[in-house]
Amino acid sequence: MDAELPRVVVVGAGSAGCVLAARIADRYDVTLIEAGRPVMAGRADRALDAAVAHPETWALPARLTDDIAGRARPGRAVGGSSVVNGGYWLLPDAVDLEAWHDAGGDAWDPDRVRAVMRDLGDRMQAHPSPATHPVARAFADAAGGSAVAVPTTIVGGAPRTAAEAFLDDRVHVRSDCRVLRVVFADGRAVGVEVADADGELSVIDADEVVLCAGAFGTARLLLASGLGPAGMLQVEPVVDLPGVGTGFSDHPTVWVEWMPRPGAPVPGPRPEDEHGAFPVALRIGADGGAGDEIEILACTQPPAPEPDARTLGLIVGLQRPRSRGTVRPASAHPLAAPAIAYHYLQDEADRAALRLGVRRAAGILAAPAFAELVEELADLDPATLDDDALLDAWIALHLSSAAHTCGTAPMGAADDPLAVVDGAGWVRGVPGLRIADASVLPVVPSCGPVAAVMAVGAIVADQM
Repeated sequence: MDAELPRVVVVGAGSAGCVLAARIADRYDVTLIEAGRPVMAGRADRALDAAVAHPETWALPARLTDDIAGRARPGRAVGGSSVVNGGYWLLPDAVDLEAWHDAGGDAWDPDRVRAVMRDLGDRMQAHPSPATHPVARAFADAAGGSAVAVPTTIVGGAPRTAAEAFLDDRVHVRSDCRVLRVVFADGRAVGVEVADADGELSVIDADEVVLCAGAFGTARLLLASGLGPAGMLQVEPVVDLPGVGTGFSDHPTVWVEWMPRPGAPVPGPRPEDEHGAFPVALRIGADGGAGDEIEILACTQPPAPEPDARTLGLIVGLQRPRSRGTVRPASAHPLAAPAIAYHYLQDEADRAALRLGVRRAAGILAAPAFAELVEELADLDPATLDDDALLDAWIALHLSSAAHTCGTAPMGAADDPLAVVDGAGWVRGVPGLRIADASVLPVVPSCGPVAAVMAVGAIVADQM
């Protein structure tokens, strides 16, 4: 690296961090720090879903609702969640782009953001699914022509990762390292304290620090560094930032599982290289009409990770949830997992929309187009489908998260009291510190956010 270049430390080699680090590497001496490990390019046995226990994901204790415990499983690898996701690549809707423009200013002009995401999609080799899988064909027929093919980044049997697409030897990557906290001098961020895999502590100095550790990882670092709601912090406050961790959103999901008929023409496991894991989707409104509040995904893979899993399923996701989650510090120890509460389905409108989505998914599977494939629903009977209270209880038993968390450090205008960063990623009141990941998106977009998260990295990088 050129010693005369200013030094930037980027924390987190996920989807946003890889893009940002690569995009600034000609102008800065870049060190990219990642808690996880590198992965082999093109490995075909990666988990399709961050909700599945996997060595390349975290397993953070969380509450899905007040009564339901779960785990948050963001990616933990060089490449982040792009290593373990299903290769889903859809661009956000116009309403999301306009909201980001309002929050972030001119740099977030919707036309510019679309152009950035198209370029990123080219780098990720995003391409349309052929939608020829028997499940995809049946789903499209049953949806009455309303289903859309989902572009995929599956290449050679595994999702193309952000590391594969963007990183090169211009960026110095330090993997298997945990960042404990941001280091300050005279109120300015001047580096980070790091624990190597063997436990050795060191400080990496920097002219700028950029947090790209994901919505939960970035929130943990802010809170451990004294940046957050002052009354909540368990360390000495540095700057009171009431918006940190106080209102994130994510997509709650449920699987509607079905048993294939003996001899059904369903290909064997993992045909992702051709079809993508989620080849087609149906997007509908919360009232069942036109809209994007509910997404039903046809999935070519079993929901369980076991190789002998017999069921397949449709994934029903609530794409514009009203309920909001929180991230709180659970301990003064800098590496302690935070207290995560999704607060899913607190709003009756969310519960009603998810009921509608499950019923629509069950109706799709009962359609004639699925007659040759579906023997029966795995554990969802007509009596449950017909009764709101019974269906709510069934949903509670099957509730999970899409792992699309956004908004733990939201972007906003100067007069927004909960805004943590501006449109250039600068943390309010903390010179030398930026954030560029899903944390800054005020609300989770209605489409899976991988394209949006990469765009955050690109748009912040272009303002550095």
